[in-house]
Amino acid sequence: MRKLLLGLLLTSFFVACNETKEKLPVQTEKKEVSKTSFDKSAYKKKGKEIAMATFKVFKGHIQKIASTQGLPAVVGFCNERAMQLTDSMAQVNNVIIKRTSHKLRNEKNAPDADEKEIINTFLQAQEQGQALKPIVKKDQDGFVHFYGPIKIKHECLKCHGQLEKEVSPEIYKIIKQKYPNDQAINFKEGELRGIWDIKFLEKK
Repeated sequence: MRKLLLGLLLTSFFVACNETKEKLPVQTEKKEVSKTSFDKSAYKKKGKEIAMATFKVFKGHIQKIASTQGLPAVVGFCNERAMQLTDSMAQVNNVIIKRTSHKLRNEKNAPDADEKEIINTFLQAQEQGQALKPIVKKDQDGFVHFYGPIKIKHECLKCHGQLEKEVSPEIYKIIKQKYPNDQAINFKEGELRGIWDIKFLEKK
């Protein structure tokens, strides 16, 4: 009788242990990489290269037109062909290239919500005397963007500098004909003119 009771107790014990094991959650090692993690340094490097190459193309055309046709023709070039050149450079690099600003000349380049946030970040850094460093981040759709500051250079002042000082009334009259709602004047050399927004079309 004692052996029978002992056997029943042992059987119950092993059944209970097995049930407990089945109810315990299985601990699995988390190997999934965060969806937000990506190599920002690589995108920053590539973004800088694309921005510099695009600027070089712009600068080459503007210098050639200015030397052969004069500053009024430069205004016409920026109005009629700047976006075409940007699009051609974008196709070569499989990106979307946009230049935008807090003080617009071409209203087609108006900033979206993300770009406004970046511009304000750069403006605050400028006010505090900090270096303006490129920013790389993903948008809500998972695309990576390179945001780089555009600073006013000395040669830009003829069209974006102080009115009636660097920007002549004759040139500004032409600018206003092309851009009636122009705001992109009265900059000083070295100030933030706007930003590059380079959107990489391959999701990471």
